[in-house]
Amino acid sequence: MAYQDKNLKYIDAAAYDKRGESSILEKYILGLWQPFLKNKIRELSNNKIIIDWGCGTGEYVFAAKMAQKIYCVDISDIMLAGAKEKLKYFSKVEFILSSGFNNEIPDGIGELVLTIGVWEYVDPIKLFKEVKRLTKRGSLVLVVFPNIYNDLNWMRSIVKMFPFGRSPAGRKKTALRPGFIKNLFKRDFTLIESASFGNVSFAPKQMQFLALPIWKFCDWLWAPFQKFFPLGINVYYLFERK
Repeated sequence: MAYQDKNLKYIDAAAYDKRGESSILEKYILGLWQPFLKNKIRELSNNKIIIDWGCGTGEYVFAAKMAQKIYCVDISDIMLAGAKEKLKYFSKVEFILSSGFNNEIPDGIGELVLTIGVWEYVDPIKLFKEVKRLTKRGSLVLVVFPNIYNDLNWMRSIVKMFPFGRSPAGRKKTALRPGFIKNLFKRDFTLIESASFGNVSFAPKQMQFLALPIWKFCDWLWAPFQKFFPLGINVYYLFERK
């Protein structure tokens, strides 16, 4: 069920949406994160102008049914086609096939900007500048990115620990440090809330049923400390523009 090629380019939107079926690990992680993020977006999007920067197949912005307008931006025509199908009954959606850095959306229009699973694929400093351009005082920005301190990401990234992930000669980043992202936002935004869960580590697919109780126990054990030292597979931040 491959949905990316060797260069991490998306090649199959349907396979991406079914990625939770690929392993016990994927199912467990998505079972934690998807309901959490969809509920947050549902709560925050009422009558707001939403920008989903790197919307993929629209799996998260689909929860913004009460939004005033939605801009869906993605560099992949395959993923954007999936989003168009998923959101075909939404009356006020604008789909933009773009890298996201071409100023297709007016300055300061975003009241809620979603940046879920995109920070590891682009220059985070450049993305932050774009987020800042799209927002105004009181705008909210929802940020989700891989946590380099999680065992699984740490193992993937041990030989790739550059200042904010991995980007020699333009190669793809694989993980980011929570402190780096927080520092990008601290001058112009206020951190409203944060979360991290999915305290998992690598296990062969055949053995993941044995690892699952351990992952659940680690999530339970570390839950009170996640805000101080996150060990979950991803980190979630909600920022408000000052």
